[in-house]
Amino acid sequence: MKITRAEIPIETVYKEMGNDKIAHVTISTFSENTADEFLKALKTLDKEGMKGLVVDLRGNPGGLLDQAIAISNIFVPDGKVVVQEEDKDGNKSAATADSSVNDDYKVKVPTTMLIDGGSASASEILAAAASQSGDVKLVGTKSFGKGTVQTAKTMDDGSTIKLTVAKWLTPDGTWINKKGITPDKVISMPEYASLTVPSSSEKMKVGDFGDQVKVVESLLKALDYNVGKVDGLYDADTAYAVERFQLANDLKATGIMTGKTTEKLVEKIREQLKENDPQLHAAKEMVK
Repeated sequence: MKITRAEIPIETVYKEMGNDKIAHVTISTFSENTADEFLKALKTLDKEGMKGLVVDLRGNPGGLLDQAIAISNIFVPDGKVVVQEEDKDGNKSAATADSSVNDDYKVKVPTTMLIDGGSASASEILAAAASQSGDVKLVGTKSFGKGTVQTAKTMDDGSTIKLTVAKWLTPDGTWINKKGITPDKVISMPEYASLTVPSSSEKMKVGDFGDQVKVVESLLKALDYNVGKVDGLYDADTAYAVERFQLANDLKATGIMTGKTTEKLVEKIREQLKENDPQLHAAKEMVK
């Protein structure tokens, strides 16, 4: 069988804007075209009447340094430091903002950025640059804390070796490695937001016990179903809560957590998190 390799575009920027005209733009990672995607999104939002902006870097593990620097230029005045690098001998060099790489575009509306423990590397470079050189407020929880610069070198045999070549420092010279960046406004997500949901292929019923049952109890409780004590025991209270959840969502009331019931539970939790995201809400209020 002959298979032709296709070029698969990877979207890394997602935008949305409500009636309040405060845009919420998420950057999932920093790949080859992220800066262009981000710039295009902002220009579109400007045409739609954007009055404020929240840049969401939560869970963004980083990626290409040049993309983070290019996006930082949008928030940092020309000539100001975006990021510094320090080599093994202690020699430092700085990258400064230059709007010409972004069609001379600068964000002119009030802006905040969201970070959390999953924001690392290039995400932290952007957050630090926007905060220290662009006066953008940060909201969320402390970032991951990755302050090293890597480069990849292709060897003669075709293999690749990844090398740590420098430290990167924030505009004011701070090395955040293993320390992270503490936001201006610290707000945590609900505890259930970080739970690992069970697979829909698993079946949980009365008499079962374990961490997965406890997760189900916690998620149902977050949706205001009375599961009794959240203790990891799938008892009559848990089964009754599952039955009521199933009836409320047009599912067969079996009292068993599996298949479509688990999928619907995950769907409802995601909807609730989107509607009641305390970090995003706080970031929007700061913009207002």
